[in-house]
Amino acid sequence: MEQTSNQNTNSTAGKGMGLAGLIVGIVAVLFSFIPCLGMYAIIPAVVGIILSAISMSQAGKAGAPKGMAIGGLICSVIAVLVALYWVYVTMFVANEAGNAILNEIEKSGALDSLNKALDQIKEITDTMNTQ
Repeated sequence: MEQTSNQNTNSTAGKGMGLAGLIVGIVAVLFSFIPCLGMYAIIPAVVGIILSAISMSQAGKAGAPKGMAIGGLICSVIAVLVALYWVYVTMFVANEAGNAILNEIEKSGALDSLNKALDQIKEITDTMNTQ
């Protein structure tokens, strides 16, 4: 029995790009799980998506296998999702820290003395302008 397939397994079209996309995708996934630095994995992940998409296009036109390109695409998409999670966490932590700092400044009365100093400067400049 001969099995018919529309894929040309001897074709190397897109194989190099597929391998590059897979390697970059794997590196991006590994890098994305590093706390505080994982958000920067979005850069190689996008490169991996682009390489994998080009490889899939080339392999599709030639009827070649797309396995490495699909693997690279999946790894890269996972890396983008994890990196976006780190961006969200970083923004949330920065917002909470900013709110905590503002609350402490308000409690200490530092803004009151700053406002008094600004009012005094305004009074001085107003009297200088009227003379």
